[in-house]
Amino acid sequence: MAGRATQLDGLRAFAVLGVAAVHWLPRELRGPFPFELGLFYFLVLTGYLITGALLRDRDRGEATGQAWKSSAMKQFQLRRGLRILAPYSAAVVFAMLMGAHDIRTALPWYLFQASNIHMALNGWPDFTAHFWSLAAQHQFYVLWPFVIWWLPKRLLPLAMIAFVAIAPISRMFSPLLKLWFVMPDLLPSFTCDYLGLGGLLALAVHRGMTFDHPGLRRAAWWSFLGYAILYGFNEAGRTVPGLQIIQQTLLSIACCGLIAAASHGFKDWRGAILDHSAIQHLGKISYGLYLFHNLAPLLAGKIVPWLWWNPWFEQGPGFAIRISVFALLAWLLGWLCWRFIEVPMQGMKARLAQAP
Repeated sequence: MAGRATQLDGLRAFAVLGVAAVHWLPRELRGPFPFELGLFYFLVLTGYLITGALLRDRDRGEATGQAWKSSAMKQFQLRRGLRILAPYSAAVVFAMLMGAHDIRTALPWYLFQASNIHMALNGWPDFTAHFWSLAAQHQFYVLWPFVIWWLPKRLLPLAMIAFVAIAPISRMFSPLLKLWFVMPDLLPSFTCDYLGLGGLLALAVHRGMTFDHPGLRRAAWWSFLGYAILYGFNEAGRTVPGLQIIQQTLLSIACCGLIAAASHGFKDWRGAILDHSAIQHLGKISYGLYLFHNLAPLLAGKIVPWLWWNPWFEQGPGFAIRISVFALLAWLLGWLCWRFIEVPMQGMKARLAQAP
């Protein structure tokens, strides 16, 4: 599929809305539906996009016949800093200004991209819990170029499969890890299947697999069915011994199928929804929305404090008003992040790419 896969942006919009629902809605309103699917989609998409970019960088570098890895690493980390770290830093500063307790008392963990380890040790903080996945992605950005650029090409599939296997193995030892960690599933090793399977998809596409490959489609559907069954048993309190460790791995395969389908392009009502201008807009600013959606309630507490202390806003129409204010503020912060940080940084990145 030539050009930008716009339907991936549409999926980003629904993913960030699902993550916002997890943080804004009480469990009784969310019911058993796993709104956190959006987060896992983001992780798989990260693995896919970053691996694809690194593979293309390797092809260009090796085509020159000269030493290229050192300069390519500098360029990659610079692009990462402009695209990812600049908005992230703005969100950290904003959280501090809004009085987020954990980011003030544990700032080094956030600054050095280790908040996931901090939360694994201490549990969920208020308002900054979503930073854990950003830390996991940043750690992946540091590691992955060494895997993609330094390993012989013939070993890449095996290395990625081994990387994926780290996650279910980690889940197998989760009960033991709970001796030291409050929430061991926030440790970096538990995200390896999301990121690694996204990387495997990128490698397969890079080597010629088409997005509409029937084998991938079948694997994605069967994996989603397996995930749904295991998730249902887990919600019913009847966890399937031995199989629960692959629940999220199955979901990751399903996400790969979804990414491939959206990259190929849905031609029916699903494509019409994903390509709708409002959905595309939310997808365009989805990174800013993710950064600031969980901080919007803090801003609301500064502007309209009665949303928090007046019991009328706890249920019914009052609660709907509260969520609407959260959504409006999250959109505003996300748009400002995109307009005044992301767009200028993207322009700077483009100019650096054109420089001799």
